This record gives sequence, structure tokens and C-alpha cells, in this order.
Amino acid sequence: MRGRSAFWTAFRAWRNLPVSTLALLWARAHGATIALGDDLFVECSGMPRGSYGRGGTTVGNVWLHGGLGGPQRRRHELRHADQYALLGATPFLALYGLNALVTRNRPHHNVFERWAGLEDGGYRHPQPTPGPGLRRG
Repeated sequence: MRGRSAFWTAFRAWRNLPVSTLALLWARAHGATIALGDDLFVECSGMPRGSYGRGGTTVGNVWLHGGLGGPQRRRHELRHADQYALLGATPFLALYGLNALVTRNRPHHNVFERWAGLEDGGYRHPQPTPGPGLRRG
């Protein structure tokens, strides 16, 4: 890490610290294996189902999941940490929730999931539904 990258890494960690602390306490209480990366992003794996959302959840600089792992998913979740830092925790959560409500929680329509990279997040492209002009065969 050098220059701008080091600055952003430190800023993101500082900006996300309050919610990251809460997420780490949550992960610890649910028996997660906790690993801190060089980029100050924390991966909490091995959590039981129901202790995180969907396939995994990022809160601040902390990624909570049961066992997804992998560099692509990590890159996707790190982008969510960037979103937290840019917007602030409360505005980000409010806007993400509103966007999920409006899009009926479909990741391909959620601007924050698209910005984080749908493929990196493990979201497959939806199959087109047959309409008047499409035939299955």
C-alpha cells in the first residue's frame, strides 16, 4: 500500500470503525473465525446461518459469512465497505434498504449490488422469462 491507496485504506477503516466494532462483537458472539487483511478489511467466516443476511453481509469493514470465502466475493464485499465509508453507515443502510424495497430485493436491480460487482458477488444473470415473443423449445 502506498500513497492514495494507503490513505483510502486508513480512511475507510477509521470511517467504518463504529459499525465495524459492532459487527466484530456480533461475529465473536456467533463463533466466527476472524481474519484481518492487510487492507484492514476483516473476514468473519464460519458463522451459523441466520446470523448474517443472504449469502453474507458486510457491516463497515467486516464481512460476515458462513463459508463463502474467495477473492472475488471478498472484492465484492470490500466495495460495500467503500460504500459505507463514502456515504456513512446510517445513510448507506437507509439508501440500501430503500433500494432493496423498491427493487423487491433483486440484486440485479439494486444499484449498490451492481456497483459492488454482481459477478464478484456470486449473482448469476437472471434467466429471461418467456413472453409473447419468446418460445421455449
